[in-house]
Amino acid sequence: MKKWAGRTVFFLLTLLLWMICFCVVLEGWTRWRWKQIEATNPFLLSLVAGELWPIIRDKSDDFSDGLYDEVLRANYRGPGKSMERLPEPTAEEEMRRRILYFMRMPQEDRQMFANVFEFHIHAIRKDGIIAATFSEPQVKKQQPLNAFLGEAAVRPLLDAFDEVRTGGEIRFFPKTEGETAGPFGYCLFSENTFEEETGEPLVWVIYPKTEIWRAVPEDSLWEMPFFIYKKHVERQDIISVLAITEHFYMNNYGFRDADIYVPGPEDSYRILCLGASTTEEGPVNELTYPAILEMRLNQHFGGKKIDVINCGLSGMNSSKHKMRMADYLALEPDMILIYNAVNDICHELIPGWVNRATRFQQYLRKSQFVIRYLGKWIMPPEQEMAADIDCFKIENLRQMEAYAREKGVALALCSFAAPNRERLNALELDYYEYTTRMKWGGRYISFDMYLHILKLYNEAIKKLCAERGILYIPLAEKLDGTANLFGDICHQRNPGIEKKADIVCEALIPVLEKELHRTAITDRTEAAAEEESNPQPE
Repeated sequence: MKKWAGRTVFFLLTLLLWMICFCVVLEGWTRWRWKQIEATNPFLLSLVAGELWPIIRDKSDDFSDGLYDEVLRANYRGPGKSMERLPEPTAEEEMRRRILYFMRMPQEDRQMFANVFEFHIHAIRKDGIIAATFSEPQVKKQQPLNAFLGEAAVRPLLDAFDEVRTGGEIRFFPKTEGETAGPFGYCLFSENTFEEETGEPLVWVIYPKTEIWRAVPEDSLWEMPFFIYKKHVERQDIISVLAITEHFYMNNYGFRDADIYVPGPEDSYRILCLGASTTEEGPVNELTYPAILEMRLNQHFGGKKIDVINCGLSGMNSSKHKMRMADYLALEPDMILIYNAVNDICHELIPGWVNRATRFQQYLRKSQFVIRYLGKWIMPPEQEMAADIDCFKIENLRQMEAYAREKGVALALCSFAAPNRERLNALELDYYEYTTRMKWGGRYISFDMYLHILKLYNEAIKKLCAERGILYIPLAEKLDGTANLFGDICHQRNPGIEKKADIVCEALIPVLEKELHRTAITDRTEAAAEEESNPQPE
């Protein structure tokens, strides 16, 4: 019996030793492979050096010839656009729209509004005491406003208190030298609200955070980094995330497109393309996917009938898009089309999941082998991730759709595309693995894990579209490519940008045919009614 027990212990210890050796070998091999990718992968080396992509160079590796025809592009440019400079909306006009949107927000969104626009927002009593605030942590209720602003700024606000409260107007006051920076000075408005404790009437005051607004460099494209572009700025030789040189021109509303007439022509149909750098991207304004989509649609419908406006902004996510809905609706669109996911996933959802890791998961993720090949072991369960996607991201889209519907604007949602894992060769797979961990998902997220999360996100988008009757555009299902289309896990190269536009165009044509037909019938009916009511003399 003792002999048998001894052999069993010896066998188990030997097995354990071999397992440890095997794990050490796997871990060492994985780490060695990582160093090899850094040193030898041709896709990574070309990206770092800003050199041509290491694939066969032929016509299929660029835009089709017709897209370079400037005359053709001009013939099918949207009717509501101008290549000449048009007037910009004033800061006060923009703030009036945003304040009206702020007034319909729940409390949690109001704090986000203050954060992303970098505003101090306080509800004050007539004596200047702060009764509620959406601002920095050091600003507390029951503190006097002049503790944060000088008396010269506070006095005009308090003098106008009764007039603003009873009149319901939005009033602007000039900047006080040395005390404020930003697009406007101070803004006062009323919601007809009262302080809970005292029952005293309140008004709201908004002013920019001086330290933030002063920090934006003069030569920057940004008014607020990764949220609002400056208007009528132009920059050449901007290097994109794919190390590609791009030429940027921002229009009169701060978007990468031609200047826009608002309102647009009566018989036109206007589409806004919302997204981040994957919407904004392209070597020049005329060769982004929204610009190509506009050209394709107008070619199909035989003239200048449709505006497609590129409202993509690098770094945007669904939360920030929700905050800018007032700006988008100011362009008077008929449809808002959204293509966005990667920033939600990589910059918001994944960091939260990484921070919630159990002690055992934190131990496991010290292994490079586990990260690359057993990624699900170090992330939350699939049901938990799906619930977070719905609660924190899809909910933003629900609210945007509800607000757009309230304003009579249709919504369309695209699934988000990525390289086709099954079609990648070994070099391409290594490249996407490296860029996922070093540029996007973070050091604990493999390319395969990113694709799994993206699949959950796209399923949630499709489910939302089915529930709310929203147009679903299957971009992820149809933009099926490898390094020929994708420069990293989300950005397209030139052929990918064109193919994306063609897929969206194919999905929109049946919808627009119905809309334009309905509009034409309405116009004819109205014209006939007007003719009957105003008969011409014989």
